[in-house]
Amino acid sequence: MGPQALIHAKGRHLSVSSAPVIIKKYANRRLYDTEVSAYITLENLMEMVRQDRAFVILDARTGDDITRGVLAQVMLEEETRGRAMLPVAFLRQLIRCYGDRRQGEVSEYLERMMVAFMNDPDSSVTSGELDQLGQENAVVVRQAMSLFTSLYAVEQMGDRTAENLLHEIMDLRQQVATLQARLEKKEESRSD
Repeated sequence: MGPQALIHAKGRHLSVSSAPVIIKKYANRRLYDTEVSAYITLENLMEMVRQDRAFVILDARTGDDITRGVLAQVMLEEETRGRAMLPVAFLRQLIRCYGDRRQGEVSEYLERMMVAFMNDPDSSVTSGELDQLGQENAVVVRQAMSLFTSLYAVEQMGDRTAENLLHEIMDLRQQVATLQARLEKKEESRSD
């Protein structure tokens, strides 16, 4: 889609610019698109996301940026409407990462993975290859989380040496490098 896009609000097609749209959320849970001066729905937000349209959602009273929470609400709506995409085990693992010291790293990792996935829509990757990649990634994540737990245990009990932890970190780095090399080989073989 070009710099101009169309959205549908209250039965009208409205032209919008490429600048981020400011959406205000009122106490009555209504969303107001300030660019087109119309109330919109969560479905309108979903369409804006599908069109890769930039927007920011602000609390109308406080001015706080609540975009993340509203997008989470959109996902919850989709998950409960029978269009579930997120496995329960993944959701549980994700919830366990909240409050962890490396929560930001998990967030960045997930974002990179989704960008890579979305940037290659014509990928010849089969679901089996995705499953294999997911299993490999899960192993690395489990090992990383194990390391976090180990670091916490050291802080609490002091029963591990810094040298042992450095060895674990080096092992994890090697495993990540191996996985990256395998991914690069798969990318190269797909492009040939």
